[in-house]
Amino acid sequence: MSDNTNSNKNDEIDSARKANLNDRRMFLKLGGAGIAALALGSANQATAFSNPAATNRQQQTTINLGSGDIGIMNFAYLLEQLEANFYTRVVANNFYAGATAEERQILTDLRDHEIIHREFFKAILGANGIPQLPAFDFSLVDFNSRDSVLTTSQNLEDTGVSAYNGAGQAIVSPEILALAGKIVSVEGRHAAAIRDLRIPRNGFFAPHPDDFALDPLTVLAIASPFIPRTVTVNASGLPRIIVV
Repeated sequence: MSDNTNSNKNDEIDSARKANLNDRRMFLKLGGAGIAALALGSANQATAFSNPAATNRQQQTTINLGSGDIGIMNFAYLLEQLEANFYTRVVANNFYAGATAEERQILTDLRDHEIIHREFFKAILGANGIPQLPAFDFSLVDFNSRDSVLTTSQNLEDTGVSAYNGAGQAIVSPEILALAGKIVSVEGRHAAAIRDLRIPRNGFFAPHPDDFALDPLTVLAIASPFIPRTVTVNASGLPRIIVV
């Protein structure tokens, strides 16, 4: 590869990194400005949660998601933490054996998107937010296996779309609902990209004309294998949703 080609490639990578940073700043600025006051004003709807301040890692911690729109945002925040942590692990592991340049780029982009989503919810929830977990349980994932990584990615993305579709029915604030719609559309693109990597160039990228909706308790049950055993998630304050 020529020096000019290498230089152009490096320029493209630098430009992409700068664009991701600018996207993150803009997303936090526009989203946070619109609903930060609403989140603070709704603090009385959120149930207090325990703070995992203990240094003993084996001590059980209970995280209460809260209720109302705050509870739903905490529910989404937990899922975004999970996805961000997963893709961070994938990239830190140098992906998997035989990963193509396209796969590396897509998985890196997904990591960056999910980190932005995670930090967005952290910012707008502020003191009403649940703690950010340092790690999740990925003992069932073989990070050196393409099939294991992409299958887990597909399951996480599909579940994330279904979670937003289900919880969206209970969101009261129009501002929060609009932001959830913006995020779920990106999650849908993630799901399509991963599906196309697994089984390329056919209807697998979108096998149904509409996506499923799942209620929060079902979503948390699906996500439970990834939640550390020392953490208990209390979702009793979330609304009961009859999905359609």
